[in-house]
Amino acid sequence: MPRPTSGLTLRRGRWLVPLVVVLAAGCFHIGRLPARELYRLSLPEPADSAVVTTTDGSAPPLAGTLGIAQYVTPGVYGDPLIVFRINDTEYGSYPSREWAVPLGDQLGVITERVLARIPLTAEHAVFDPPSRRAQTYIWRGTVREFEEVDRGADVRAAVRIDLRIVRAEDDSILWSGSSRIERAAQRSDMSGIVQTLSALADEVVTDLAARARRELSTRRP
Repeated sequence: MPRPTSGLTLRRGRWLVPLVVVLAAGCFHIGRLPARELYRLSLPEPADSAVVTTTDGSAPPLAGTLGIAQYVTPGVYGDPLIVFRINDTEYGSYPSREWAVPLGDQLGVITERVLARIPLTAEHAVFDPPSRRAQTYIWRGTVREFEEVDRGADVRAAVRIDLRIVRAEDDSILWSGSSRIERAAQRSDMSGIVQTLSALADEVVTDLAARARRELSTRRP
């Protein structure tokens, strides 16, 4: 017949292992982990208010206002740690290299600047407006790829964004599209990879804005 104290002994045993692990992890953190590195995407130059980049010089296709929502960053892209991929299926993230600002916010600011050059509405598009209900349309982007890509000795970067432009009043889709670019990194160090990701983000958003402008201009909703 077991002694009455056996249950207490087992409970103490369960607590002992996590305590040892925490202490070991603390020692490892002090002596072994690399310093934390924070990175930001570089922003495109803001457009001169007197010079707007368009393909044909026509007026914006939409009346009203356009609010830019924070980009949706599902899965690994929602974590602050910077993501890398080996070939096409092996994903990981750097333990000490991370975004200083959430990726979804950085892409929102980039989009605001791109839409100053390629306007879709008569009024300036605004990232994270105080009230989305006060907007006529909403730009909703979702990150599908945003990572370093290692293909053997070749270090690359890839960005893919899916976009929906919706009417704010009923959430109906006005335009949708997707754009993806993969390119060799400017340099193989982290700063070079972030610079390449910044350039790709600007190009992908620019491509989406230009395509939306052209197609919406033919429909004039």
